[in-house]
Amino acid sequence: MSQEGKRPRTRTEKYELFCGLLLFFAVLVSMSEIVIRVGFNTSYDFIIQASVWFTVWAMLLIGGPVLAEGGHVSIDFIRNSLSGKPQWLLDLFNTGTTLMYAVAVTYGGVMLVIQLIRRGTVFPMYFPIPMWMIQIIVPISMFIFTCYSVVGFYRTLRRFKG
Repeated sequence: MSQEGKRPRTRTEKYELFCGLLLFFAVLVSMSEIVIRVGFNTSYDFIIQASVWFTVWAMLLIGGPVLAEGGHVSIDFIRNSLSGKPQWLLDLFNTGTTLMYAVAVTYGGVMLVIQLIRRGTVFPMYFPIPMWMIQIIVPISMFIFTCYSVVGFYRTLRRFKG
């Protein structure tokens, strides 16, 4: 076993592993739905929805670490053609707008969940599932994304000073 395999995992690596396991679980749930549908000639709407929910949860939760690693989709040919202060100003604009977006969606997600709780909204299935239990992932994941956005904005600010 190499040294790489022996080192302790960082929090980010553990978090990414959790998101990967959540996505893997979504695939297992989806595969079980296929087996039940084909093998037993029946289908349950809850199982179909659960695979979608777990997939969406995994994708939303991984957004912050992807942003921090620069793994997100970006059109950077304009940024790469700049250097010095103009590039820094564009980076500052980009990280600033990302931060504003993250804060706005986090706030909107919190307001959404509060409304769902107040109204007692449920998914009509074999057994009712409160919508807020599913939608709570929006403010949680966007809060995590906001934290990563704050760090990115702070690093951009420091880069010009340093």
